[in-house]
Amino acid sequence: MNANYICPHCRNYLNVNDRIVISAKNEKGQRGVLLFSIHLGDYEILKHANFEMEENEKISMFCPCCHKSLIDRRIHDNIYKILMQDEEDQEYEILFSGVYGERCTYQITEEKVHTFGEHASKYLNFTNLIDMS
Repeated sequence: MNANYICPHCRNYLNVNDRIVISAKNEKGQRGVLLFSIHLGDYEILKHANFEMEENEKISMFCPCCHKSLIDRRIHDNIYKILMQDEEDQEYEILFSGVYGERCTYQITEEKVHTFGEHASKYLNFTNLIDMS
């Protein structure tokens, strides 16, 4: 599937080839770049070896273009949002956990929520997402 990933604020493209580029900051204040797979449900993250992330640590994430936070507080303080545009220019919200090690992603269409990852049920109770899934 060929898709583009877009910042919800500035609408610039976040993906290069098969990776989504996100600026990040760990709880110690260290900054780095994270490369996520464009394939929903693939939780491999590429990063510089010196950018430390510990299991269950909340990672703050930002658009690398406009530098605005990607957090979506309407859902939960751990949930971040980007947009996905498919080959037919249909747009989806992609919500994902900012807690390192949590495998939790939602693809939201007008009618349905598709969940990915073994921790996906963790945040469904915070919104009307459970009614849509």
